[in-house]
Amino acid sequence: MPQWRVRDVTTTDVISAPEDASVAEIVAVLTDRQITAVPIVDGFDVVLGVVSWADLRRKIEIGAPGSPPHVGWWRRCAAPPVWWPQGTAVEVMSGPALTIEAKAPLPAAARVMYRSEVGRLLVVDGDRRLRGIVTRSDLLKVHARLDAVIRDEVIHQVLRRTLWIPPGDVQVAVDDGVVTLTGRTARKTTVVAAARLSEAVPGVTDVVDQLTFDVDDTVAAAPARQAAERDPLLGWWIGRLPAWSAGSGPADRIGDHEQQIVTRSAALQ
Repeated sequence: MPQWRVRDVTTTDVISAPEDASVAEIVAVLTDRQITAVPIVDGFDVVLGVVSWADLRRKIEIGAPGSPPHVGWWRRCAAPPVWWPQGTAVEVMSGPALTIEAKAPLPAAARVMYRSEVGRLLVVDGDRRLRGIVTRSDLLKVHARLDAVIRDEVIHQVLRRTLWIPPGDVQVAVDDGVVTLTGRTARKTTVVAAARLSEAVPGVTDVVDQLTFDVDDTVAAAPARQAAERDPLLGWWIGRLPAWSAGSGPADRIGDHEQQIVTRSAALQ
């Protein structure tokens, strides 16, 4: 059953900055785009780190370096000038950035966000090249699927392609993500599989199983009766089977066998 991946909900229109961008250029990007952070990439779009307003605040210089303290009431009322640090984005960024591969399942992205206490992750490919961004709200897009789309996937992916159920044997209805299965199948195991596989379809919130079956193939068959105890080799090497009586036990059988050996040996002498 196909599972939604991070690439299915990724926002690919993401703003990035080159590693040699100046701090002033980073500030301009954050201000113009009204964003709180920007990823820093190299010439091959490989993610190096992130520059956020928090990173810049730690680098801001209030007032000119080496300038005397403000004097006079007009100096005290005026806001001091802000001096952006010299250097490039690599010198002020924080890293490594929190990333996740585009092929990762959605629960994996949710787990990383929860453990790291963040609301977004940078999406990269196998070579750590930037491919987009995924947020907490993006992870909920799976529940925005239309009921008609969910029904179509249950019918074609679960019932037809996976379980090979003939058309018309099972009916599917979807209402606000709740799947209702009705109809009849040949075996009980098919009913169980249909319900469990339908639960795995993205966007399904619950499954109402109203299917019936002809044969309960989950019940184990009764074990076959064991044959009466008998030693197939007893008497084999002397060329005939021993004569067992109905009431004789194993010890009696061994004794009779030994007597037969002695009698046969005496006859040969």
